[in-house]
Amino acid sequence: MPSSMPHLMVAKKVNPNASIDFYIGNLAPDANREREQKDKAHFENVPDMETTLKEFALKADNDYLKGVLLHLYVDWKWKTTYLVDFINKIGDEWFLKYRKEIGKITAYAFHNTEWAFELYKQLENWDCGGFVEIEFITEENIKEFISRSKKWQIENKLEASAAFPPPLIEKFANDTADDFIKWYSCIV
Repeated sequence: MPSSMPHLMVAKKVNPNASIDFYIGNLAPDANREREQKDKAHFENVPDMETTLKEFALKADNDYLKGVLLHLYVDWKWKTTYLVDFINKIGDEWFLKYRKEIGKITAYAFHNTEWAFELYKQLENWDCGGFVEIEFITEENIKEFISRSKKWQIENKLEASAAFPPPLIEKFANDTADDFIKWYSCIV
């Protein structure tokens, strides 16, 4: 929901020395470009997201799946806080404005975060060691997504988002990482 860089920012805060599989998992749910399949990969069709995430957490037995879990948790937190506020503020025409703002978030963060370029190089060189195919997310989807994302971010040096400025994204990343660590420790 928030875009790739905020996902990676939260992941770095949860585990700054994580394996590349963990970071790959943090991007994987966004890798499928088909809307219906992407919605299913994000559990958009479940009645209770927290229960579904808890069930998934119990099955997340490797770094890749733990990364997928964190991605879904981040989306859930973003959707129920900042996205709701944005939609309420903008109204019915929110979607295109939102897409523009999350593009700014990611491009700005990529160019202004010291570890971003190096991490993307590592992501591109991923050897698929810990990959577990999940319905609607394939290895090819992930590799293409990483390549496309890196290329777009390099080519788009954008100003910071006015709707979601860097201090707000940093606060979200810190708060969400802390919340996830506490939430996850109560489950496993």
